[in-house]
Amino acid sequence: ELQDAIRRGILVPFRYFPLSYELTEEDRKRIRDVYRRQAAREAAGRPMTEEEVWIEIAKVYKTSRAKLPVFEQFIQEHPQLLERCIVFVETREYGEEVLEIIHRFRPDFHTYFTGDDSDTLRRFARGELECLITCHRVSEGIDIRSLNTVILFSSARARLETIQRIGRCLRADPRNPRKIANVVDFIRVQSESNEEPNADQERYHWLSELSRIRPEGWCYDGNSPEA
Repeated sequence: ELQDAIRRGILVPFRYFPLSYELTEEDRKRIRDVYRRQAAREAAGRPMTEEEVWIEIAKVYKTSRAKLPVFEQFIQEHPQLLERCIVFVETREYGEEVLEIIHRFRPDFHTYFTGDDSDTLRRFARGELECLITCHRVSEGIDIRSLNTVILFSSARARLETIQRIGRCLRADPRNPRKIANVVDFIRVQSESNEEPNADQERYHWLSELSRIRPEGWCYDGNSPEA
């Protein structure tokens, strides 16, 4: 379990930065379009499965442009979090929009998507690049112990994928025995206060609890990125 691994010092502790965002009108239109396609398929005798519907809606959440200005403001305040950082996005197209923001703060970054030259990943591992923008298809197998920050523009409901992603920066680094990682996340605001917690809010509560854990024997209580 993650909490046990952090307590025992197998994985490093982390600071958690949940960034709230609200769906745009464009996002709501995209969701309405999903339900229109569902109705059309039903009428044509080719109904969408419930899983297909939720995959389409989840893609709207994962690629919401409402996250972009929130991210830019946050990075203006904490530009150091882009050092030794991997940014997970859902699509190449969305990654290009994130890239435009990061480019305003540092030049030593690159995208790394399926089919791209693997030399980019090796350059990142060697420290020639500080920031990598990538997608879930290459999240497995990355083991770069100097990685400090993971930014989750795209998160799945399943905890396993989130564990795989944040686990990239929770690796202990022998050259930095007091390493504390950073996890930046995006949390969708509920449209109605009486709604059931959405997947983002469930993940927020889970990661918030994990971020409070420190290895046994530590005397550390800092919460700021500069600490």
